[in-house]
Amino acid sequence: MNFAYTAMNAAGEQISEVLDCTDEAEARKALAERGLFILKLAPGGGAAPRSTRGKSSFTFSWPHNYGHDLMVFARQMSMMLRSGAPMVPAIRAIIEQPARPEWRRVLISLADDVEGGATLNEAMGQHPKYFSGMVRGAVAAGEATAGLCDSFQRLSEMLESAHKTRKTILAALIYPALLCMMSVGVVLSMTLFVLPRFADLFEMLDTELPFITRLMLDTSARMKQSWIIVLLVPSIVVFATVTWLRSAVGRKTVGRLILYVPAVGPAVSGVLLAKLLRIWGALLRSNVPLLDAIKQTRKISGNVTFQKLNADVIEAVTAGRELHGVLRASRFVPPTVAAAIATGEQSGKLGESLEFVATWLEEENESRIGTLTRMFEPLVLVLLGIAVGGVSIALFLPLFEIATAA
Repeated sequence: MNFAYTAMNAAGEQISEVLDCTDEAEARKALAERGLFILKLAPGGGAAPRSTRGKSSFTFSWPHNYGHDLMVFARQMSMMLRSGAPMVPAIRAIIEQPARPEWRRVLISLADDVEGGATLNEAMGQHPKYFSGMVRGAVAAGEATAGLCDSFQRLSEMLESAHKTRKTILAALIYPALLCMMSVGVVLSMTLFVLPRFADLFEMLDTELPFITRLMLDTSARMKQSWIIVLLVPSIVVFATVTWLRSAVGRKTVGRLILYVPAVGPAVSGVLLAKLLRIWGALLRSNVPLLDAIKQTRKISGNVTFQKLNADVIEAVTAGRELHGVLRASRFVPPTVAAAIATGEQSGKLGESLEFVATWLEEENESRIGTLTRMFEPLVLVLLGIAVGGVSIALFLPLFEIATAA
């Protein structure tokens, strides 16, 4: 079956050809593998249906998280506008790309509102769930200075950096979490299934047991008799802990304390600081005024300490003081970072300096997270070894004593 398509390559050139594929999904996959951005695709050369197409064969891996959708949208808008496409046709072309139905409906609404005479910033304001004040501020500044293409480019870079950081942290947590789950499973299995078998054996041998063996056998017997409590109590504790952590008091308390934990604190503060500086730099380079850029990040961080730092910066900039002076006074901002920002302020290139420092911090954070992971893995294995070794010694010690006595 033939499909006529119009697509754009990486150089911004439009290509119109005919592709032979079994169905539309295969055609889209073939064009995507060639690195082409689809503008139109229809069987035999007709117009491609826009919003009546069935469910896409491709779905994003983060359900209910629109950061990835927004990152792709910003990157595609930058490419389309740089190639000379008008605003509404650019959004209409992006709607043709595989996406979740809910996100596609948002883009259709954007295109309709802009086509009706609204600015893109105003159209985004109708969907605050998907477009934060930070994104709308960058878009508004780009529209006011005719630099919308550059604003989208910087937004895509900023969102891609946040996406990469998130993936790094999740990847670092997966293996330690699996080790912890395995450790708990091994200990429970030995306590509930292995120890009772040995209890019957020791009862048949009718021998005096060491204290540690008696302690473990008694613990195993109580756990087996009260297995409902054994399951219920930890579940209640976990539920209460999660509920408290999600509360305002819990978030503030943990956010304040975690920054002072050895090894963990510097990694957390580095991630939060890099995120803050990255957003400031991107907004400044998108021609957003410094004070407005800082105000846009008041609610970005859930950490109370960095919210206080952000408030101090707003107060200082409002009073006419320099940014680096406030940052230098914070114990969570390295002196080298404050010095680099001071140089940027003096040279009139604060946006570039903030983005450079953010990139450097992100590289440092990746190294710190990797180091923490390498430290945590052997610790979990050592604890698992101690638990299994203790149970093994408690079980086999009486057998050794019987064998020696015989």
